[in-house]
Amino acid sequence: MIKQIKLGENNFMKIKLKRYFNSSMLVNPDKAKSFCDKLKEILKKEEEVVLDFAGIQATTLVFLFVLFTNLWNEYGKDLKNKLTIKNGSQGLFKQMIYLKENYKELKSKFLGVHQNFEIAYIG
Repeated sequence: MIKQIKLGENNFMKIKLKRYFNSSMLVNPDKAKSFCDKLKEILKKEEEVVLDFAGIQATTLVFLFVLFTNLWNEYGKDLKNKLTIKNGSQGLFKQMIYLKENYKELKSKFLGVHQNFEIAYIG
């Protein structure tokens, strides 16, 4: 579910990921890439986007890699001002820290993974 909210002069969009994906698990890198493309369109129009992880029970590192590295490549440091994560679990935040600290290693492992979902489960 995507909901536009206006607070004073500022507009922001809240996306409830459980409703958007109709799932409590975020695992498929192809869906991450598709969502990332949609999110880029939204970020061009909105001042801020809130990703609400309420009800998300599991994410894979490859899903987060595809989503957030594509966004980082597009927006760089400005992404912190445009994107907020709400209701993320401790596990999600641990995965995000791991992703940040091990980006180069993961990049070679996951290169092109969104084009071939099976590679996410190899070695």
